[in-house]
Amino acid sequence: MEKNNNKDVDGAASALTSAQLHALLDILTHHETYAEVERFKDPTTISRYGYPFTHQDDKQTPRYSSDSSAPLLADLLNSLVLPVPGIRDLPAEFWHERFQTVLTKLSEAELSESYDKGALGTRKTLATAASAIHEAVSRGILGGVVRDPSSKNLDAPYDRSKAEDLARAWEDAVHELVYGNLVDELYDCAVRGQSLEEHSAAVQASADYIIVHLATLIHHVLVLSPEGPYLLKLIENVHKLIPYTMIRQTLRIGNAATMINGMLKLLLAKMGVGAISNWFGLTQSADDGMNLLQRIISMVLSWDSSDFRKTVDKIDRAKDGPSKDHLMAIRKHVEKDRLTHEMTRKRSTELSASIITAIFESAGKALNDSLTEDHHAQCLEYYTALLAIRDRDEITKALCRSSPDHFTQAVRDTAAAFDRMIRLAHEKVDLREHVSAAETFITDVINTSKPRKSVSNGSSEDPAGQDRAPCIEDYVSLLRRNRQSLYNWLHQLASQCPEIREDFRAWCKNAVAVFRQGKSRQRASSISPRPEEEGGDTYGVDGKRKGAAGALSSNLQVLYVSLPAAERSAVLSALDKHAAYLTSLETLSLQRMQHILDDMPGGVLAADDSGPRVDREEGRRSICGPGMFLARWQQLMNETVVAPDAPYGPLRSGWDVKGTLAQGKTVSAAVRDRWDPSALARLAERDVPQPPDVGVVVESLGGSFRKLAVDLWKHKQVGR
Repeated sequence: MEKNNNKDVDGAASALTSAQLHALLDILTHHETYAEVERFKDPTTISRYGYPFTHQDDKQTPRYSSDSSAPLLADLLNSLVLPVPGIRDLPAEFWHERFQTVLTKLSEAELSESYDKGALGTRKTLATAASAIHEAVSRGILGGVVRDPSSKNLDAPYDRSKAEDLARAWEDAVHELVYGNLVDELYDCAVRGQSLEEHSAAVQASADYIIVHLATLIHHVLVLSPEGPYLLKLIENVHKLIPYTMIRQTLRIGNAATMINGMLKLLLAKMGVGAISNWFGLTQSADDGMNLLQRIISMVLSWDSSDFRKTVDKIDRAKDGPSKDHLMAIRKHVEKDRLTHEMTRKRSTELSASIITAIFESAGKALNDSLTEDHHAQCLEYYTALLAIRDRDEITKALCRSSPDHFTQAVRDTAAAFDRMIRLAHEKVDLREHVSAAETFITDVINTSKPRKSVSNGSSEDPAGQDRAPCIEDYVSLLRRNRQSLYNWLHQLASQCPEIREDFRAWCKNAVAVFRQGKSRQRASSISPRPEEEGGDTYGVDGKRKGAAGALSSNLQVLYVSLPAAERSAVLSALDKHAAYLTSLETLSLQRMQHILDDMPGGVLAADDSGPRVDREEGRRSICGPGMFLARWQQLMNETVVAPDAPYGPLRSGWDVKGTLAQGKTVSAAVRDRWDPSALARLAERDVPQPPDVGVVVESLGGSFRKLAVDLWKHKQVGR
């Protein structure tokens, strides 16, 4: 930790150290990215997003908001996603009519909150995970990758059994991607060989680094998350419904145009009565039924809803259950508008009461007076089940039963945008092979995520033959034995389809340029950095936290200096604590990666793991892996506010309900009661340091940082 030498002289603050600037950028991006996710609950957010989404009242002549409601996400979308070949060819209507309309409908549906359900649901789990990844990418876009004047020798030796060497290889590879010629070299390597790892020792070690982190993420979602087994059940249901055989038969058609037309008919053709009457002109915009994709979505959600309906019916018929008045009050509340729901949550917070108590408080005092403890628990389960049914009905309505059908047209637009690529790939590559590879991979993910028999770990607490949860090493092996399928796909495209290869090569080179530092990077015109602070490496001269906040260092310094002296002191203290916290996370991440490397077959990650999955002796199975983003993700989950589960009591947090599956949800029989996600999740976080309270930083600088983000975004929109 750097010694704090910050001093005030004549009212002026000295420069923040590199560690403090790094911590400041981390705090502000962490807060802003999740705030942007939360804003999408408001139906007007998407219309105030900016390009490529328009104001809702002006569809014919697209007009874009001048102040983005989600500047960091908008910058990421415009910088990295929209220029992707194929996506860049989507018509404007795809964004401001199809995609925007669907998002608006989902927002207007007011899907349920974790606060009400008393558990961290699937949407909360995935939204917080996406936010943690988003903030890491956004920090890279804002600050850039630090440029090292020394050249990187990617052929230097890297010990792939050591976490420090894998991390060093990853940093070297990223540096050469951004500032060197590694993009071109990897594309040329894909043309020559059937594995990108043939390029250099650094790329081989970087592949191991990526595999361990990706395996950790999958393990976290499917095993440690309470929603994991439930999500696995949804994946299984969808996997069973996808007609892989019919898709492969359609791909056998030699003529590309006929094949594409056949595939679209297979996926998008509708056979409802409304479709026929619309075709004959007897009706207009009648509900014309659902296509195959919509039927898959509808059936999976319907199967899911049936479990919740059983819960509702059971409580409705229970002789010793809540009264009809109690249940009717709950039903009426579910059907009420957004404002009423928000007022009820506010009332629940003010009273430190459960959401059920708040509902009955609004409906009539007598309902709470006659409510027993057992009936309260049943009412909570009843309310949760009704919310789940409504959520699935609203999602189905938005995606499958809307008129006009924007979902189907969006798929058609996407197919048209990628038509040229599909034709080129179909002509030169046997796509059936890769469909089979995708099917095999998904099947492998499902099988890996199911309980396995312990062989031996030398502990009486886990004897051989007992069921155990999958460990991170299982997912590392999964990715290693399937990675060649990905390499084969890339090799065939690169070597047989030069037009596609060069399109993506150009996009990759432009994408990595977004992460470069230097005077050419655009700054917010409303913020004037001090001349002596120009440049990305100003605060890295001490060798600690090299690069500080990168290209944003001077901007953040200006924001800090603008604070009153008393606020600066409190902010400085919080930054020092957060900098120490980040250092602890980095150390822990390397330790966890080393644990996984030591526990792989033969003790080396590079060992051949291409064969079928087999059980092996495991001395130290890993349930927690590397990645600082995991800690930030779990921080978002742990800080989620949840209503009390008793009529009156303290508000709970996500930490209090960690591992709790929302009432009424069922999971695959193969994983039911085989492991306790709550115990595993708490064990995984046992050694994770607690994040310091940085509320003073967000309160003092959060608004200014958001304005800075908007200014940066607006500056990039000039001339669009």
